[in-house]
This record gives sequence, structure tokens and C-alpha cells, in this order.
Amino acid sequence: MTQSLPTQPKATSDKAARHQRLLELVEAEDAANGEVGCGRDLGKGLSGYLSIRGVVLDDEQLKSLLREHLGHILMEPDFDSITTQIQHRLESLVVQSLDSSSSSASLLDSTNIIEHIPTEALKELFQSQLAEFCSEATLEQLIQFSHQIIHKAVLRPRHTWSNPIWVLRSETQIYIAQTAGIEEAIAKVKTQHPQETGKLEVITVGGILAPDQVISLDTNLLQSPPPK
Repeated sequence: MTQSLPTQPKATSDKAARHQRLLELVEAEDAANGEVGCGRDLGKGLSGYLSIRGVVLDDEQLKSLLREHLGHILMEPDFDSITTQIQHRLESLVVQSLDSSSSSASLLDSTNIIEHIPTEALKELFQSQLAEFCSEATLEQLIQFSHQIIHKAVLRPRHTWSNPIWVLRSETQIYIAQTAGIEEAIAKVKTQHPQETGKLEVITVGGILAPDQVISLDTNLLQSPPPK
């Protein structure tokens, strides 16, 4: 008399269900906080993100290529931004390729793509690091995306961006300064208003007011005094 194989214990399936539910809850909480995968198409969500977290580009090799071809135009902040965007795109593409329920990402419009870095140079770099994880189609999409991101950076390099506006408040005065950083803003206030020796509180960064702050200035005080 044959004996049927025992079915999988119910406890095991319950454990798997609880684990899946936990992943969903963590993903929902992170999404509410703008954290895991923010701004990225991650397909399977947290589980997909975790499955490809090791698929990364070597930032330094990519930045070295950018410096070689664009060091006379762009600066390190530009290179940081470009490498971050390309890494995020890579993660999205890999997750989509793992998700059989989603259609593969369509190729970007390849017309009128300006190659500030030769395609062969990008392809060689990506293949040397990603051939194990990515198909040829995925690498092609990543290359096209990289060309577009690099071109946008060349059109508007960060060193041409206007400096942010800083609003600082002392016990009796409000100061508005436009500088690259908060330290420079404080130094400028101290230089132009040496009588200001107290603590300065920052109530705006980059032109955006801090929460619940309203700046009110009396226009009469801003008018030049009448000539004597």
C-alpha cells in the first residue's frame, strides 16, 4: 500500500504569508516617508529592490569617463548627479526585467541623441560591470538614458545655477542674502553688519520658507532716507 507524501505544513505557508505581509507593510511605510525607491519604478516594490541592491555601477569609473570627456564643462556636483540618476535608472530596468508580470520598458527615443561621450565607451564600461545582470536590450536602454541625462547636464551645468536665497533672523533684524552656502550667508551678514554679534536663525533655504514662517517687512523701513 502506497503512502501519499505529506502535504506542506500549514504553519509553513502561514509563515510565508506573514513574511509577505511584513514586506508589504514596510514598503508602504517607506513609501509614505518618501524613502525606499522614491522616484523610481521598482516594479515588485521592496522585494524587487532588495533583489537588485547589489547591482551597482562603479561610480569612480563612470566619473573618470565623465571627467575625461566633459571635465572642461562640468564639475563634481554634475558628475554626482549624473551617476546617481544612471544608477536609479539601472535599478528600475533590472527590476522590470525580473518582473514577468510587467511589460518590458520601451526604448527611449533614440532620435537626435547627442553623444558627448562615445556610445562605445559607455557600452564598454557598462558591459564590464553589468553583463552578468543585464541583457543587451537593457544595456542599450541604459546607454540611451545616459546620453540624455548627460546632455541635460551639459545644457545647464550646475555652476551656472543661481545661488540659493537665505533668510536669517536675529533678535531685532531680518537679513536676506544670496550665497552658495549658509556659512557664506552668515559671513556676508557679519561683514556688512558688524554690529550684529548675536545668533542668527535660518528661516529659509533655497528660497523656500521654513514651515509656518511668514516674513513681514515694513516697506517704509526699506525706503532710502530723504536727503539732508
